[in-house]
Amino acid sequence: MKRAIAALLTLLLAGCQSMELEAPEIAKPRPTAPAVPTLSGDALQAFLVGKTLRYNLNGVNSTFFPDGRYGYRDYEVRDGGSYTITGDEVCITFEDGGRRCDQYAQIGSDYYRIEEGGRRTKVDRVVPAA
Repeated sequence: MKRAIAALLTLLLAGCQSMELEAPEIAKPRPTAPAVPTLSGDALQAFLVGKTLRYNLNGVNSTFFPDGRYGYRDYEVRDGGSYTITGDEVCITFEDGGRRCDQYAQIGSDYYRIEEGGRRTKVDRVVPAA
């Protein structure tokens, strides 16, 4: 019995020594989403200021009032704050002190909000702010 166990261990060790080790899959970098040209300057101002945008996500509406106030509404939440536009970013400061900066892009005939983490949300409708 001891010989059988010794022989088995010898086989296992020999097999391990002949295996070639490869770099683990986890070490490979993930591909990034392709970059898209974002709206900036006058184009971003014209797209946002004085407008309410409705997104294809949970009935979300964002309103960018001409005086710099920001309004947010979905099926359950209403929030507000202020916004500033610099270059190709709109940064929103919420009433609770939270802050987020987004970009907007036109891809074909559609517009998308691009969040800081890269998540894209399609803009379904743009209407004058009420």
